[in-house]
Amino acid sequence: MGHDGAVNSGPMPPRSGLDLLAPAPAHARTGSLGHARAVLFRPSRLDLGRRNGWSNFAFFVLAAAGGSGATVVAILLASWSLISMALRRFRVRIERSDLPVLLSLIGFFAVMAGSDLIHAGGDGGAGLGHAWHLVGKLLLFLLPVFLIPRMRCSVFRDTLPPAFAGAAVGGVLLIPICILSYAIEGERVAGLAGNPGPLSICALLAAGFSVLSLPDHPTRSRAVLAVVGCLGASFAVMMSGMRGAWPALPVVIAIALFARRGAVVERWRAKSPLVQAAMSVAVLLGVALVAVAVARVVGTRVEAMVSDLSQIAADVDSATSLNLRRAMYEAGMQAFAAQPFFGYGEAARWSAIQPYLDSQAFAGFSFSHLHNIFLTVGVDAGLLGIAALCFVLAAPVWTAWRARGRIGGGRRLAASLVLVTAFLVPGFSNIMFFHDILDSVWVFAATLIAASVPPRQGQAA
Repeated sequence: MGHDGAVNSGPMPPRSGLDLLAPAPAHARTGSLGHARAVLFRPSRLDLGRRNGWSNFAFFVLAAAGGSGATVVAILLASWSLISMALRRFRVRIERSDLPVLLSLIGFFAVMAGSDLIHAGGDGGAGLGHAWHLVGKLLLFLLPVFLIPRMRCSVFRDTLPPAFAGAAVGGVLLIPICILSYAIEGERVAGLAGNPGPLSICALLAAGFSVLSLPDHPTRSRAVLAVVGCLGASFAVMMSGMRGAWPALPVVIAIALFARRGAVVERWRAKSPLVQAAMSVAVLLGVALVAVAVARVVGTRVEAMVSDLSQIAADVDSATSLNLRRAMYEAGMQAFAAQPFFGYGEAARWSAIQPYLDSQAFAGFSFSHLHNIFLTVGVDAGLLGIAALCFVLAAPVWTAWRARGRIGGGRRLAASLVLVTAFLVPGFSNIMFFHDILDSVWVFAATLIAASVPPRQGQAA
């Protein structure tokens, strides 16, 4: 995975949806007001592509730091795309390379929604009306149908690079957000996400994408943004207190650093030994500052786990958080084994495992999910749901791997690996999907990875 670039000769076939649009009229208004009107109402090919770059940037700022604002933006962009296609402002264009991501998300929606509707009247179900409500929450997985044609109106430089820069800015914003959140809550930080789980996953994604924001020839400001964005996002991951997300942090940073090693080395070699030493000290101080800032939260969470383990060592059946989770996992596996093919539907998720739980240990409370994405999907939709989930997870990596030799291939492949790692590792022990923030971020990021693949073969990136 090296530099992003291409060498082409001869007549160029269409590289994106931009090349299928008519050029701007020669008599278009000039001046700032006329240009603003043209960008908004009669965009040229270049203006439309740049507008997509702005929206990609804004989405990932909100994905990192804006909570459900990312969901709102994703829905607005999909709605704008639907209106634009209805008005024939651009052609509906889906490339072959878009199909794995597109079909995986449509298939996942169909399987999960079908399970909810089929089991609406069964034992533990809440009726057809509630089932349709659950199906409505899954509609975010269908947004790529509208997002891909809009994204296909851009060349590569207006797809992933602005997204990486937006994630870096979001990582920087997470620093004051997490400090304020900690000052108010005094414990685990949830930020604007309102929940430590989604915050940790979105911050993991921002940490990796911040490093990927380094261009081939990084300026000082872009290098500082990448470093501070990564540190800020890492700070948020640790302050969330989500122990299941912590192991993924060094992995996503390592993936991104490997992908951008050329830019890092170039920036390093361009400096004198004195400046290199100063840069090393600055980065180490930043890491040390983050370590000191998160020490209390990390210590509290580690102490809680050690306390649970000590109680279990003294009494294997003690009512600890770890024992309750173990009991829930065992009950989930038994429920899955009893109905393995099509599951029970989301509405009956908890009632499906209740017969296998100790009624006294779980008296008076329940969990909204089973703290493991495969177990949650398996109980909801059986083996068919697990197969659909595996397709969703594999699709962006498969797409990026197949297109690794095209423009932007290095960063695209790294972005797909960062995306899957940031979601899957926490998903083994906590939440991953079925939350509006997480669903919209996965859908938008995976769709953008697919739509960033140019339709024409380019030089390896």
